[in-house]
Amino acid sequence: MPLLDSQDVSIIITTYNRKRELVFTLNTLREVIADDGIYIWDDASTDHTFEYISSEYPEINIFQNTVNKGLIANRNQLMQAAPTEYVLSLDDDAHFLNPEALEKAMSFMQENFNCAVLSFRLFWGLQKPANQKTTEKTYQVGNFLGGAHLMRKSAWDNFIKSYPEWYHFYGEEDYAAMKLFRAKQVIFYFPKVLVHHRVSLKNRKKSAEETSLRTQWALQAAWSNYLIFYPKQKAWLKIMYSIKEQLRLKFLKGDFNILISIFFAGSELLKNRKYRKIVDSRFTKEELECYSNLPASPIYWNYS
Repeated sequence: MPLLDSQDVSIIITTYNRKRELVFTLNTLREVIADDGIYIWDDASTDHTFEYISSEYPEINIFQNTVNKGLIANRNQLMQAAPTEYVLSLDDDAHFLNPEALEKAMSFMQENFNCAVLSFRLFWGLQKPANQKTTEKTYQVGNFLGGAHLMRKSAWDNFIKSYPEWYHFYGEEDYAAMKLFRAKQVIFYFPKVLVHHRVSLKNRKKSAEETSLRTQWALQAAWSNYLIFYPKQKAWLKIMYSIKEQLRLKFLKGDFNILISIFFAGSELLKNRKYRKIVDSRFTKEELECYSNLPASPIYWNYS
């Protein structure tokens, strides 16, 4: 008997050319939820992910793009497809190490009606953590982690509505978190649920081209969030400080590719002005002070 009822909660996963990782994750979900509670969006994979999952897991709800649209677009499509009030978002290379704790997460959401999102304890590394216990308590935070979280669908429908797809790969969770904060919806860090994100941080840094592109996307998304939510003067001060820190931490240490990332991030920022105007939602000074005082959801990792 699965731990979660697919009438109450859906699990959503976006994937692209990672069939092996996805299958591993799906097999860990057998005890968590029935297959009909899982929703997958395949972003035009070329490794036959869609055909394999459709054949081997016929009860799973899988959709496929004909062209690659990107992670954020897929997450938007999955949130629209999920039919339940609670939605568990999970990366295709992540799984729950203590799935029984998900029942506690559901109970917490049901007892705290102003809780829009629970951000779980996330461990990054190829090997699972040696010590999985924690004495951490649940507390309010200012953001949530895309790799694994539980969201209230009505909070999405009423306050977030969609992630900004022009962000490409980063920043959408911070965007959503600030939208929720303005709507007086609360995000909690919920350490009882431990998730293993099976990723090698060392391998991610091997490709200079990929690192430069990821930096470009991260900068553009962070700067966009400043310009959407922060008072204008404060937003530009934050952007200038961000550029100064990138130059100090990278350019002065020999990473000259950071200049390319900054240039293209700035170009994207100018190009996307029309989109930012549509979603402009600036904090008051008091709101910004309160939001800035909230701690961030932690990430734990093994650099391997």
